[in-house]
Amino acid sequence: MNKKLIRLFSTLLVLSLSACSTKSAISGTMPLGGVDYPAIFVKSGYYFDKASLSETVLADMLSKVTEVKKPQNLGTVEIPDLKTITLTATPKVEVDSTMIEAELEKEVDGETSYTAVKTKREAKNKDKVKIDFTGYVNGEKLEGGSGEDFDLVLGSGQFIPGFEEQVVGHAAGKRFKINVTFPENYDPTLAGKDAMFEIVIKAIEEPVTPEVNEEFVKKHTRSGSTTVDEYKEEVKQRIEKRNEFNDNQNLAYQLADKLFTEAKIEPTEEALAWQFSAMIGEYNKQAEQSGTNLSTMVAQSGQTMRSMYNEIKSYVPQVIQSTMLMDEMKKRYGKVASEADVMTWFDNMADALGFGNQVTYEDYKNNMGYDNLKNYVEQEGALISAIKHCNIVEENGELN
Repeated sequence: MNKKLIRLFSTLLVLSLSACSTKSAISGTMPLGGVDYPAIFVKSGYYFDKASLSETVLADMLSKVTEVKKPQNLGTVEIPDLKTITLTATPKVEVDSTMIEAELEKEVDGETSYTAVKTKREAKNKDKVKIDFTGYVNGEKLEGGSGEDFDLVLGSGQFIPGFEEQVVGHAAGKRFKINVTFPENYDPTLAGKDAMFEIVIKAIEEPVTPEVNEEFVKKHTRSGSTTVDEYKEEVKQRIEKRNEFNDNQNLAYQLADKLFTEAKIEPTEEALAWQFSAMIGEYNKQAEQSGTNLSTMVAQSGQTMRSMYNEIKSYVPQVIQSTMLMDEMKKRYGKVASEADVMTWFDNMADALGFGNQVTYEDYKNNMGYDNLKNYVEQEGALISAIKHCNIVEENGELN
């Protein structure tokens, strides 16, 4: 598991545990495999590998693991002098009219509707066609290569290169054949092979795109623009903000990677046990929510209980180190995020990833959990605040 995945795993799964109790670790010892271990190690499941346990017994023991108390002392973190860290920034891009028009075109495309063509004609690029198709390779019918009443927007890239381009120019009602070659990076069983498709267009619809006018502006503005010119300026500022958000995230991820490599992070044994209990506890929750048990869920994934146990345990040191590192960065450079801060972060993230109109803040918050989301925003904010203490160079080598 690479460090970015570890950080993501830690952020989305484990960091919610920051709200957990910080009472001392469970005291006392418990025997396991003839050895007395501190009770927290046994209750967390962290040392189940010390006994010669069968799959059945191991599954039973792990299924009963729930999160133990978070120890007050997770360990020590020594962060290097940030002045010794160099980060590479992408060159600043001047937002021009071409970029603004491209952004407007995406919004227009998002509202495009389709209507049946009023005159008999051949299909054009950007038309929506309803097709039946059957594919053949070496004269044999292609498994999974057929469809009926399939709606395809020509030029959308839904099919392999050459398919949609050859549908263009054909009228509805006539059966025709096209020849294509599967890309080299396709499914290995088909990569590079030639194929023939028999196709019939059953209907053609042409796109109806809205005009960018004051009515369009009224529907799309987020800042109260009333004219097209005002809205273009608003779009320009939106692109600039998106670029800044992406640039900051790029630098923050670089800094996190370098800190993870260069910082000296030494978790306590109790911290490792607590982290393991959190991760196994999450697996048990997932199994319960799926209406099954841990043993069945693990088996369905193709693993044995022992291999799952060993895999999770191997991740624990890196995940707890990531958690400790980010907690230290929050302490030094972070600030408490308000819900307004979290909402602003979501808006920027949704815009940067292009799903602003598909997922609402409330849906995202409910899915992620507000505490998780708030903690992530605070972590990222701490990293961005710390960036100014580092050396920043552009990709061309010039100092920023």
